[in-house]
Amino acid sequence: MTDAEHDPDSERYGYSRTALARLVLSSELRELADSAAGGVATTHDMWAHPGEVVGHALDLVRQAQEVLARAVVYERQKGTSWEAIGEQLDVKKQSAHERYKPLVEEWKVALQEPFHPAPPEQPVRNRLLHDAAYAPTAAGRRLDQWVREHIPAHREADHPVTGHLPILTTAEELVQVLDAINHLYHDTRTPPDPAGRARLAERKAALMERIAVEDGRPEAAEQAAEARARAAQLRAEADGAAQ
Repeated sequence: MTDAEHDPDSERYGYSRTALARLVLSSELRELADSAAGGVATTHDMWAHPGEVVGHALDLVRQAQEVLARAVVYERQKGTSWEAIGEQLDVKKQSAHERYKPLVEEWKVALQEPFHPAPPEQPVRNRLLHDAAYAPTAAGRRLDQWVREHIPAHREADHPVTGHLPILTTAEELVQVLDAINHLYHDTRTPPDPAGRARLAERKAALMERIAVEDGRPEAAEQAAEARARAAQLRAEADGAAQ
């Protein structure tokens, strides 16, 4: 991960998109497990309203459907075909595609723009991207701890979740950052964000510096310097707009 890895607005670029999709799936599975566990005890049965137990079971079914949807997104992010997904769902390829393609497309959009569009005067925008993908480092720590506490076979493991995520190559991270920069400069739904562009320029610079050292490419060092200069310019613009 780069020197900007702890920036909450760009932290996700330090993870592969497949890893982010897996963290989201793991997060939904944990919530389902916690919800299901809450119904095991009979302590409060005598105070339950008629039908309340059925309602809880129905909530679990809805959560399980969300888990299934996130599993499809993860599989598609891995490159799994719609045909293979359809086979597991016992439906035709076209049916699987029609049912889950909108969610897969929403996932791709959210990776670029994690918040719903909102008027400039609105101070808070609702997040479109799942929490586990927006703040993956914190989510990963929570999931590692949950697994150690709840699954005896992993009690001694240091990183039962995050230790086995798909790795992120420097080339893949650079592609993600360049995609994000392109999105910011062409997104007409939201006003220009110099601070956001600066963060990405800094991340690009760090990646180009790494490539320059690891691959011995002097042109990468030049691109890194250009990105640093651009980031400084954008920081100055952001500071000026804030005053």
